[in-house]
Amino acid sequence: MNAKYRSTLRITAATAASAGILSVLGLTTPAGTAAAHDVGPTHPGHVAKPLNAAHPGKKAVGASHARHWPTLRSGSRGPVVRAAQHLLTARGYTAKADGVFGSRTAAAVKAFQRQHHLNPDGVMGTSTWNAVIVTVRSGSHGHAVTAAQQLLTERGHTATRDGVFGSRTTAAVKAFQRQHHLNPDGVVGPATWNALANGGTSTKPAPRGYVLKFTKNWNAPANSKLALYRDGRLVKRYRAGSGMGSTNECARNVGWLPSGTYKVLGHQTNRDTKIKGYAIRLADMPCHTKRGKRGITRGDLFIHSNMTKDGESRWGSYKSNGCIKLTPADIKNLFARLNHAHWPKNLTLRVS
Repeated sequence: MNAKYRSTLRITAATAASAGILSVLGLTTPAGTAAAHDVGPTHPGHVAKPLNAAHPGKKAVGASHARHWPTLRSGSRGPVVRAAQHLLTARGYTAKADGVFGSRTAAAVKAFQRQHHLNPDGVMGTSTWNAVIVTVRSGSHGHAVTAAQQLLTERGHTATRDGVFGSRTTAAVKAFQRQHHLNPDGVVGPATWNALANGGTSTKPAPRGYVLKFTKNWNAPANSKLALYRDGRLVKRYRAGSGMGSTNECARNVGWLPSGTYKVLGHQTNRDTKIKGYAIRLADMPCHTKRGKRGITRGDLFIHSNMTKDGESRWGSYKSNGCIKLTPADIKNLFARLNHAHWPKNLTLRVS
């Protein structure tokens, strides 16, 4: 080996050693930096992470912000507006819980938004929802609990709206969570609030005219509710039953009415078939069945009572052959209100 070759080997070795030392010290050349990036994915523990990745809790909160929330603004009406008003009040921004998004509610939203460094546009969107919701659980009390109880009742899981989160409210929350494939822990956190707020009630400005709404009580089908609305405002609410106690929409005669929007086909006060007396005829509706199983179309559907053909009372119970059943006094009251409105031609029934 000649002197020149030995000298080249010594220089190469020294260069490699220096590069190793520089790499350890974090002072690599640009080429060394590229090599370090290639190694990084193999050793993720040694690679610096963004703050939100280094703190999984913060990332989880961000994920909840990605949920879709109903947008409420001036002109919106309904139970979701009322719940938002309760939540604003719980946060110290008093809003009358009347279910109408008017100027005072808009002012409360703007004040809340300014305090929480949000765009003060007076619109309840995703960012405002995520800031205003309050996690409530057994032992909680106040307006936030009332908001949860009100929405639970609207979704068919009756909870006394007393602002006290007791055992019955816990049971209602767990039942709602199971129905919506959530962790049934009985705590109303972001995911449960989101499901309650998105429970199918429209938050858009209310349509003009009369609408009937049937809200199913999943815990007690015979204690469901039928309500009459005019221009989005509640006119009257009645206790109602549907079916023979089964919550299966595809069970003929014994199951309750399938969810959906029904056209009202006609009405009679002297019907003389199996269903007698006062009766409102509904359009047929396909049922919602389990995946892979063939559904059926439910027909011969009515809002009715137990009566004689002359409209005399013959009350038994809220159970019916798959229709909606009211007491004789309540169906007469409903007819009187619709008679006064001249039976709107576009009258519909919404079942949820």
